[in-house]
Amino acid sequence: MQLRDDFAKHISELHNPIDRPYTASIDKSLLENIEDVEHLNKEIHDVNPDYLTFLPAYFWVFYFAIGWIYFSSFMFLIVSTDGLLHLQSYNIPLLVLDVSIALSMFIVFCTPLILLLYHFFRKYPIRTQYYFLKKEQKIAYYYRPLWKFRQSYELKIVDYKDIRPDLHQDPYNRAYTPLNLYVADPETGDITHHLKLEDYRVNPRVQWAFIRTYMESPADDLPIDNEICQAYPVDTSGSLFACADIIYRKNGILPSDHSGGGQIMVFIIGSIIALGNLFQANHYQCTKRAILHPEVKKLLTWDGQDNPYPIQTITDESKLAFEGGNWEVNVRWVGIILINVGLFVWAVMAYNS
Repeated sequence: MQLRDDFAKHISELHNPIDRPYTASIDKSLLENIEDVEHLNKEIHDVNPDYLTFLPAYFWVFYFAIGWIYFSSFMFLIVSTDGLLHLQSYNIPLLVLDVSIALSMFIVFCTPLILLLYHFFRKYPIRTQYYFLKKEQKIAYYYRPLWKFRQSYELKIVDYKDIRPDLHQDPYNRAYTPLNLYVADPETGDITHHLKLEDYRVNPRVQWAFIRTYMESPADDLPIDNEICQAYPVDTSGSLFACADIIYRKNGILPSDHSGGGQIMVFIIGSIIALGNLFQANHYQCTKRAILHPEVKKLLTWDGQDNPYPIQTITDESKLAFEGGNWEVNVRWVGIILINVGLFVWAVMAYNS
């Protein structure tokens, strides 16, 4: 494969290279896949003359988090409560041992919950975020190694034309091939940038055709469905509850104008997984805040007017909601949280009775 040979001398990760930017015509037939295109429309966070961003694929992460937190909380209450209530103060060694065990359990099992609550206030991104800058023909992203969680995210900007796309086979699940974008040093062939677009819910060839269509073609060529793809206020960090509504709005359960409707389904579903909804909502906040980095901001020139892409416009109700002033949104989510807490307390008491 000449494409593989031209790519680099020292790359072992390359599995299935596909067409590079501007090297071949875009296979528009890929964009006729209705389900994949609908999925991409739902994941779009911004699409305008200057830049395109996706809401990161985050489904498994926040469900794993709430499962860990709820399970660990159950275990902590079940295992430690009875023992702590019957501590014998006259037996000092046993008292010290019991307290030490309780503290150790608290640190191990409750740290995820503490970190999650801390993250709600800190508002830093967890996942890598990518911004496809059409006017500048660059891709900006924020990177931090997973094991260096105390390190700040580092901004990286690469030329779009230098990208080498590859369908990287997941060694643990042969059914999926997520899209990976590489940049290699032309002299040594060593990888200098690795952008992992880990969206397992869409055909990676469709995803790449979608990105190429945006970066290389007129606005009319991008398959945007204005019934699905929605505009968001410039700063979505104003209201955690409004960001939580995104989850239900992009799936058609809530109307995009925050005018009511679909409320009962949100109550039923949200009352069960409220923590997961708020966790994902907090990540939406972080996604938008990252674009305020001065090195990215200076590359953006769109003034928010005359968008050539057919997307739903921002309504007055949406603006009010994202400013935290829409009482229907606020009351609904306060009620959902209270129901969720009540269900959790009831389950703990019922299990220990």
